[in-house]
Order: sequence, then C-alpha cells, then structure tokens
Amino acid sequence: MINTENEQRVKLDEILKSLFAVSKKVLITMMNSLFKENFDVKMTEITFENNEFVSDDYDIIRGDLFLKISKENKPYHYHIELQTKNDSKMVIRMFEYGFKKAKELAKYEVEDAEEIVIFIPKQLVIFVEQNKNIKDELRMKLIFPNGQEIKYTVPTMKYWEYSDIDIMQDKMYPLLPLQVFKLRYKMEQIKKKYGEGSSQIGETILEAKKISETISKEGSQLFNSGEIEGDDLHRILLAVANLFEYLNTKYGEDEKLNEEVRNMTKTLYDPAVEQRGIEKGIEKGIEKGIERGIEKGIEKIVINMFKKGISIEDIIEVTELTYERIIELKSKYKN
Repeated sequence: MINTENEQRVKLDEILKSLFAVSKKVLITMMNSLFKENFDVKMTEITFENNEFVSDDYDIIRGDLFLKISKENKPYHYHIELQTKNDSKMVIRMFEYGFKKAKELAKYEVEDAEEIVIFIPKQLVIFVEQNKNIKDELRMKLIFPNGQEIKYTVPTMKYWEYSDIDIMQDKMYPLLPLQVFKLRYKMEQIKKKYGEGSSQIGETILEAKKISETISKEGSQLFNSGEIEGDDLHRILLAVANLFEYLNTKYGEDEKLNEEVRNMTKTLYDPAVEQRGIEKGIEKGIEKGIERGIEKGIEKIVINMFKKGISIEDIIEVTELTYERIIELKSKYKN
C-alpha cells in the first residue's frame, strides 16, 4: 500500500508516462490527432528522445515526452507534458524544456554561418483535471533590451472536456485510462466539503469502478478489431487498474475493490490475447509457428527413415541436414 503523499505522486507519474509506451501505429495515430498532423504509419518512423536536461542550477529536470517522427529522412520533433493540475509557471517550464531541446538538436558545425538557427519542438500540454483558469493556450511574452518582443504560446488540451467516446473517435487510445483519473477532482471536492469516509466518496469510488470496467471493455474491443496490439491492450488495462487503485487508496482504501478491478482487467486481457493469437498470431508468432511446424515435419521424416533402416549418409543427402543434427534426431528416436 502507498503510505506517503510523495510515494503516491511518484507512482502516479509512472502510471501516466507509461501510457505513451505503446506500439508505433497507436502512438503515431494519437500524435496525428493531438497535433493535427497526417503522418502515414507505414511511411514514418517514431523514436523517443532524451527528456533530461541540466537546469541553470545544475539540477536535472525531466520533461514527460519528447518524440521524433521521421518522414522521408526529415525529422519532426514533438514535446508533450501531462499535467494533473494547473500550474501558473507551466509556460516558463515549457519554454525552458523547448529551448534546451532546441539547443540539443542545433547544428553548430557550420563555423562561418551568419546566424545559428534552432527549432523548438511542437509542444502541447494536456491538462487532465478541470480548472476554469486553464485557457486554450499558454502565453508568454519575451522582451529583449532593444525592445524586440516575441510572443511564445503553447496549445493546451483540456482533457476533462473529452468523454471516452470522444477519445475513441479521435483515436487517442493511450489516453483512455485518464477517464478514470478525471474523478480525482470530484473526489477532492467531496473530501473538502464532507470530509474523509463520507458516503459521497464511496459512491464516487464505485463510479470510478464502473468507468474502469467501461474503459477496459472498450480497450478489449479495440484489440479484437485490430485497432491496437496485445501490448497496447495490456498497458491500457494495467493503467486502468493502477489509476483506480491510486484513487481508491487515496480516498477509500477498500482493498476488495482493488482486487475486483485487477481481476476484471485480467479476465479481459488473457482470453482476448489468446483468441487473437489463435486467429492471427502475434507479429512474428506466425513465422515462428511455421518454422516450428516445418521443424516438426522434418523430425518426423527423419525418424521414419531411421525406422526403415536408411543410412545416415542417405538421410543427409535427402534432407540436407547436418551430420550433427541427424545424430541429435537419432538419439531422440532411440529414447
């Protein structure tokens, strides 16, 4: 059980960041929706970039997600921060992250260049919990000594305005589990008004359980329809279970409910993956299955040859197997 507020915060950060560790297809599709792009999954590559930088105080600062999408050898850089609450200094942090990433990517090898050009990644802040002070974009004005002014803006996504249906329609599948987390705001308001252990808290936790079941079933449907892969489904279900446990531990502490949600996600994952594995195989599973089938077929042929008394030399000539492999199969036949 999570005992301290700091431990809760660390676990929550880990859960949220795990949402982006999905397959290439799912990740690029989500990026297309978030940034209004149109990347072809088959024609592009996507890689995670460094997210750690040294601050002016020589501390390590970490951004949430930096991605590079390569199309026809041209790189496009993106930066996403996932915020649970509003932060008045967020725009400054975004500028710092963006500038440090731009410096990291800058090309300095042209010594006689008249000016150095750096490119700040396309950025987005996803705010999960509702807050009337959050605008459609973060704004900051930079004023230089010569009077030059530069307006710096970062678009925001107000996640609390999106339903699970909206997320599905926009194909932002990794963000589905956050539907469970949206209830933290409601729980916090109830806690402030009625105190811990109130019946309203209990009702909201049951609401979170119901949402967890809905999101888990939707994830399973996405898997069965081929929209996401087995690992993607596993991450979605794991995030759903962990986010519910986070809320339940923080506001309700009903271990039985945690167990029920964990069991529910497990029963959805195992049969679904097993069925798809039978129908289609999973990525290289088909190839491996074929290889194993061929191997078993060859073994059967060689053993039948041994039964008929055919010599090792003749078996080698017919099957083109190595002498060592024939001896290995012969020992199996004798055993």
